[in-house]
This record gives sequence, C-alpha cells and structure tokens, in this order.
Amino acid sequence: MKMHQLSEYKIKKITERSQRVMSFIVLPLLLGLSIGAVVCLYKYNQAVKALDGLIYDEINIEYAHKFDLSTFFVEVPEDAAFVTDLSTIDTSVIGSYPIEISVGDRQYESVLNVVDLTAPTANPVAQEIYAGDVPDPAACVKDVYDLSGYKIEFADPDYNFSEGGHHALDIKLTDSFDNSSIVQVPIYIKDDHTPPVIEGAHDFNLIIGGSITYRGGVTVTDDFDPAPELVVDTSQVDLNTIGVYPITYTSYDEVGNSSSVTVNVTIVSIWSAGVTAEDDEDAVENAYRLADSILASITDGNMNDIQKAMKIFYWVRHHITPSRGTSDYSSWANAAIKAFNTRRASCYGSWACCKALLDRAGIENICVTRYPKEQYNNRTHYWCLVKLNGEWYHCDAYPWQGMRSFFFMMTDKEIKNAGGGHMFNESIYPARSTTSVQSYVNPANCTISRNFPYREG
Repeated sequence: MKMHQLSEYKIKKITERSQRVMSFIVLPLLLGLSIGAVVCLYKYNQAVKALDGLIYDEINIEYAHKFDLSTFFVEVPEDAAFVTDLSTIDTSVIGSYPIEISVGDRQYESVLNVVDLTAPTANPVAQEIYAGDVPDPAACVKDVYDLSGYKIEFADPDYNFSEGGHHALDIKLTDSFDNSSIVQVPIYIKDDHTPPVIEGAHDFNLIIGGSITYRGGVTVTDDFDPAPELVVDTSQVDLNTIGVYPITYTSYDEVGNSSSVTVNVTIVSIWSAGVTAEDDEDAVENAYRLADSILASITDGNMNDIQKAMKIFYWVRHHITPSRGTSDYSSWANAAIKAFNTRRASCYGSWACCKALLDRAGIENICVTRYPKEQYNNRTHYWCLVKLNGEWYHCDAYPWQGMRSFFFMMTDKEIKNAGGGHMFNESIYPARSTTSVQSYVNPANCTISRNFPYREG
C-alpha cells in the first residue's frame, strides 16, 4: 500500500515538474520562436514592399538620350541589374521598349518610352501678299525640324489679312506629342487699289498699207505689280482703208486693278495728211487756235454738223485765194497756219484749212488725193471726205475753172462729174454715200433746205 502510494506520489511530482518546465521554458521558447518567425516574415514582406516602391512601372525619356538603372529606381539597390539586352534598344527611334531588371532573387518589369519632348523648330520666310489674300502657313516657314510628325497653322485663325502695311504673323508648329512652338514671320500686306499707269500712247497717223508696232514707246507702271499685263485692242483698225480708227490699251495688275487709254490711228494717203511727228504738236496747236477764232465768228451752238460744215467750206472758198505752189507742204498744220495768215494757198493749203476747222468743230474728215495723178498732168489734188448725216460725202473748197462756188456733200459719181480731176482709189477709203442731197444744198449762197432729209440719230 505504501509502495503504491509512493509511486503515485513520484508520478505526481514528475508531472508537476514537467508542467513547470513546459510553463516556464518550453512554451515561452515556442512562443518566442513563433513570434520571431512572424517578425521575420513581416520584415521580409516590408523589405519586398519597400523594394517594389523603389522601381517605376513606366519611364519616359527624350529621344537620343541615355539611360541607366537610376532611370528606373527612386533609389538603386546594390544588387540591381538589367536582365534585358540593352543593345536591342535604340533611343534614337521613338517607341516603347519592355525592360526586365533583377534585384536579388526577384525580377521586375518596366517600360521604357522613348518620346518627343521637344517642340518643332523652324526659320521664318518673309511674306508679301495683297490685302485679302491668305498665304499658305507651310510656305511661311522653312527648315522645319522634329522627329515626329507635325502640323503648321496660324496661331491666330482669325488673323486680319486685309490691313495693309508691315506686320508680324505668328505661325504655330505642333508635333504629334503636342509639343508646340511659335515662329514669328514678317509679312507685308499690300493694300493695292491703284490701277496701272499707261504712258506713251498717243494719236498717230500711218500711210495706208503700212505696218505698225502698236506697243512701241508704250510703257506701263504700277505701284505694286512689277510687270502689269498690257492688252492692246486693235480689232477696229483697217490698215488698208483710209480713216480714223481707235486703239485701246488696257493694263491689269495682279489684283485686277485696270486702266485704259484709247488713241486714234489715222490711216492716210500721204504723210502730211496727219500729224507726222511730235515736232508738229506746236504747229497743230497753233493751227487749231487760229481755226477756233474763225469758227467762233461763223458758227453757233444752234447749228447742226451739216450747217457748220457748209459755213466752213464757204469761208475757206471765199477767204483763201487759190495760189498754186504757195502752201507749206511740210505738214497739214503748217500749211493751215500759212494759209490762215496769208489767205493764199494751193489745194493742199485749202484742204488743210478745212481740216483744221472741221477737227475743231468735231466733224469727222479725211484727206482724199487724186489717183492716178498721171491722168491729170501728173498733178496731185487734195480734198475732203466728210462724215455728215451719218455717211461720207466729198467736199472741196478749192475753186475749179473759174468756179465761184465749191463742191459740198457729193457722191462719188457727182464729184467725178463735177470737173477738176476728182479721181481717186476707191478701194482705200471708207464706203461713201450713194444718196444725192444736191437738191437740198446751195453752196453758192451757203444755204441748206429746210426739207433736208436728215437721218435720225
């Protein structure tokens, strides 16, 4: 009994001792080991988390720039290294490249973006335009440089191109990465409303059948256009028919301003039948001055052209005495001046006086010469074709064979039958009237019938 009780007692003691060991040694040790493991795991996770926070997922760098590990880390770990073969990456080419980096036993992935961070550059090209025109933005710059695509536009889409003068035009260059720059371009806006000036165009005469350079001596200038266009309209000129024809010179500049000058070419049978040289201008002016004085005394504003013409031929017939070989044949103007002053003239001087008076009265007239003169003692004769009542008629103030009157408004048939050798080359003169009016005119007493068949207009 005692032995049994003793054994139980020992077992109890051993158990108590074991429990004390577990309580005070084993359990704290196990607890410590567990806590250490947890702490180590926590610290490891924290280290990994801290490392993850040091590397960038994506990096942008400027093209053609270098990079290294520091490009991808906030702070580069000592054992960091590139896994990617860097020789396969060309930073001069814009694009995206995957990058692998190892840190200890871990590998990380990042992306290297080679991008354009620089705005395009260019040099200005000075512009010169007319008001209202709009230049091409691309033409305003040159030497444009950028690695990516770009567009060129006006910085101000509402820029006023209508205001003349010197200005600055801002051109905006934007690349595909939205980098932009401004290039300031000098621009001169020409506000042109002035037409070209035509100089050198003047009336002139030309012998029938002759040739002419219509542009000779004619110049055109413009305040902006260095080479304005000149158009010469000669559509109404007939070089083979005696008469007066208009020539119109019209000039256009680049913006459409235009000016016109109309002159007359007089196709004549002889040189002296018109103004033959610039030197004659003073003589013409003097002849017309003398004619004006005479017209004022023989006509008035109530007369029509037929009445005025009758007065003109009547005056010459009765105030210029026939005198062969006494005229100044250098030009019609000189012949008229001499005849007006001396009151003597040949048929040439008589015709010249009639021309001066008719010109100043505003009545169309041309010189007719005898042809062929060989059929009339080789003598030349001069008289007038005058446009009256809408048609051409023969008029001659020079008296023939003792005539005390003159020829007025005759048809071809009538003038040829009148005497005095009024033969002429019919093909070179404008068409003459075939309607006789002789029963309505009386040159002897300078009267015209009230029943004269005037044409309307």
